[in-house]
Amino acid sequence: MNKQQLLKAYNKLKLDLDKDRHSETLRKYKILSKAYKLGTQIYGKNSFSVMKLSLDFDIPYTTCKRILSLNKANNKTWKLINEGKITSFKVAQVLLKKNHFYQDEAIKLIIDENLSTYQIYSLKIGSLEDIKKARLEISIKNGFARASTAYYSFNHTLERLEQLLILDKKFLPKDKIPLLNKKLIKISKQMNQWESK
Repeated sequence: MNKQQLLKAYNKLKLDLDKDRHSETLRKYKILSKAYKLGTQIYGKNSFSVMKLSLDFDIPYTTCKRILSLNKANNKTWKLINEGKITSFKVAQVLLKKNHFYQDEAIKLIIDENLSTYQIYSLKIGSLEDIKKARLEISIKNGFARASTAYYSFNHTLERLEQLLILDKKFLPKDKIPLLNKKLIKISKQMNQWESK
């Protein structure tokens, strides 16, 4: 096998593992979500917990909690799972650790950027601003798809900065103004170095 064939075989194994994790997650979800509903009916909502379910079914607590986080998936997310646009494994990972109030935006980011489970774990999503920041960081790290997109993003930030500089400084905490000035000077120096390269 040449290097190209080896890479193709390697990537196929990655896809096979993704499919396997997806089907395993869905299979366990069907069982555990039914069991959790029955457990709350048998023992009562206050007496039954994910911990008890994990002990009764001999499944690690974190696995049980991650799989049951699919209960937070909305209809749009389930549609994307059923269409094969994202795996249930990745969705469960997102909904376990991230703010599920922004699940549509988080799921879109993961699909658009084809994020790995490691990258998903590293995401910090507590607001829409966090999602925008994550998208920008990924684009900077991977390079923008088009030069025009990079220019637009840069120019948009500069236009916002220009608008903010119109603000009367009395609306800012006096002790923070020197810090903002230092940051602006640092950015200016970086721009000058960038231009000279």
